[in-house]
Amino acid sequence: MNKRIIITDLLAGLTVSFAALALGAAFGIMSGRGAFAGMIAAAVIPIITGLFGGTRLSVSGPTGPMTAVSSLVVAFAYESFQDKILAEQFITLVFIMLGVFLILASILRLGKYISYVPQVVILGFMSGIAMLIWIDQFKVVFGLGGKVAPDGEVITNIVIALSTVLLIFLIPVILKKLKLPHNIRIFIPPTLSAIIIMTVITSVFNMNLGHIKLGSDGSSISDLATLAISYIPSMQILKWEYIMMALPYALQLLLLGYLDSLLTALIMDNLTKEKSNYNKELFGQGLSNIASAIVMGIPGAQATIRSVLLFKEGAKTRLGAVSAGVIALLLFMVFKDYVTIVTSAVFIGVLLKAAWDVFEREFLTIYLKRKWYLNKSRNIQLGFILYTMFATALVDLNFAVFSGTVFFYLAKRYWKIKDVEITLTDNV
Repeated sequence: MNKRIIITDLLAGLTVSFAALALGAAFGIMSGRGAFAGMIAAAVIPIITGLFGGTRLSVSGPTGPMTAVSSLVVAFAYESFQDKILAEQFITLVFIMLGVFLILASILRLGKYISYVPQVVILGFMSGIAMLIWIDQFKVVFGLGGKVAPDGEVITNIVIALSTVLLIFLIPVILKKLKLPHNIRIFIPPTLSAIIIMTVITSVFNMNLGHIKLGSDGSSISDLATLAISYIPSMQILKWEYIMMALPYALQLLLLGYLDSLLTALIMDNLTKEKSNYNKELFGQGLSNIASAIVMGIPGAQATIRSVLLFKEGAKTRLGAVSAGVIALLLFMVFKDYVTIVTSAVFIGVLLKAAWDVFEREFLTIYLKRKWYLNKSRNIQLGFILYTMFATALVDLNFAVFSGTVFFYLAKRYWKIKDVEITLTDNV
């Protein structure tokens, strides 16, 4: 490997690591396991999938869909077990089972079946996940549905959250207006920059707002290691009764991990003009999720935004993804104790923006721009997208995907409808 490629890959990894760590903290908080769990997952998962996954250029880590279900797992565990250690052992059991199931899916060569999931279902599913995140954060802000609202005035928290979102959007625009060179802009990541700016503002004005919790009781490496060992499922948890309780959650995460990872693999294949090894990708995801669970992390999958960013930053080899994880790990070790000075409202803003990135806007934009509403076939496609979106957000993730897929193939047979193109064009 030549020196120039190594440097390019390392710089691309550095750029992605900033976004990965910030999003990891936000998703960790959303999961209910704490910022620590998200940040350690954002470091460990991309290292392992970078080495063992089936997509050459991709970055994995905590994602919106995986975190949405992980939060249900954490809530269920703490409702079901009085003892915190047993609750955490149950959570770890679910996440390890997810990893094992992904490896089994790889061994059984199930990767090829991603091509059978209709694109209309995929688009609706992703938008449904975005809705889930928005609904979850709405409940957090107002303290609804058993959620604990952040300390401070509701209106102040809302203003801080929305200001964070606005900053994330504006920072790239401002940097371009200032005509800063690209090699400088890459060191000013929008999400991390917005977090820092809003934290400075809330600290300088001494705003009486709630701050996030790291979610880990350990301060030193040895303390964290001891804690991690105590979270590994013991014989008290490894009982048939608890394994069967864990099974539905592990299967939901399996479906999400499968869809999230392989859909991103398809996107990356389109960008790189290569063909991923989908079964190998599932194997890498399985290994990484087991490793993340063991070190008290949350589950993850191949992450679209981070993977595309790695590609756009010019990465050429697996070193880009691995370095993103290694640098995130180093940053995590240095800055983890400073995360607690960030207010909860700032990370609510980060999650609102993350959901916007997940929400599928391309079809709707072209649908309106090119007057696809005058085309019966396009209206049926939109109907399937909306059905899957609302079923995902309001009913159940698995129900949405399976029912949407079955209904699509029935409609395809009897109505002769067509699926949405994988790469949307302006053609009607």
